[in-house]
Amino acid sequence: MRNIIIGLTDPQKGQIIKETVVKSGFLDTEICTSGDEVLRMCGNYDEGIVVCGYKVGNTIYSDIYEMLPQGYGMLVLLSSKQASIIDNQEIFSLVMPVNKSDIIKTINMIFEIGIKPLLCGKKNIEEIKQGTRSDNEKLLIEHAKIFLMNKYKISEVQAHKFMQKSSMNKGLKMIEVAKIILKDD
Repeated sequence: MRNIIIGLTDPQKGQIIKETVVKSGFLDTEICTSGDEVLRMCGNYDEGIVVCGYKVGNTIYSDIYEMLPQGYGMLVLLSSKQASIIDNQEIFSLVMPVNKSDIIKTINMIFEIGIKPLLCGKKNIEEIKQGTRSDNEKLLIEHAKIFLMNKYKISEVQAHKFMQKSSMNKGLKMIEVAKIILKDD
């Protein structure tokens, strides 16, 4: 089950985001107004995403993230001033104001690549067996990463993790995933 926990100090803003998320099919969505409440709610579900502001009640987003159980990802909604201070590549962020489709696209991306068990940094076993890639293969993989970064406004690390997860889930080599991504462009 894909659960969304919205952690915002202002419950009215939380309700607006909840309505958007529920309309997109994420029916198990809860609103919390404190960091402690967010973490308690996470204990009720095996996996999910916390969508929160810079602070939830008196708790900063990074403190919540550090205490999230495995199976959770985080999307932080920030002002333009706050956006420059996020340095954790595992935390997704959007700068306010955001449109509804960006929130939903980012939530879907987090479920694909950003929940904690997927952030272990393991290489695809097939890549290890294969050894090194040719320069042409490296170039194609880099082009695919750049395409994902531009399309979804994500970091290079996040694009690489997305490609790795796709590779593992589909039983394909990274180069094959890169070709599929570039073909869909």
